[in-house]
Amino acid sequence: MARQLMEMGFTNVHVLKGGWNEWLEAKFPTEPKS
Repeated sequence: MARQLMEMGFTNVHVLKGGWNEWLEAKFPTEPKS
């Protein structure tokens, strides 16, 4: 997916070790701060 996002022009793209589910389990932010 990261490669697809970069091909679409996104520049701030990173590969998440453990994937999205591990990110959610760690309770990391999923939305920008207001």
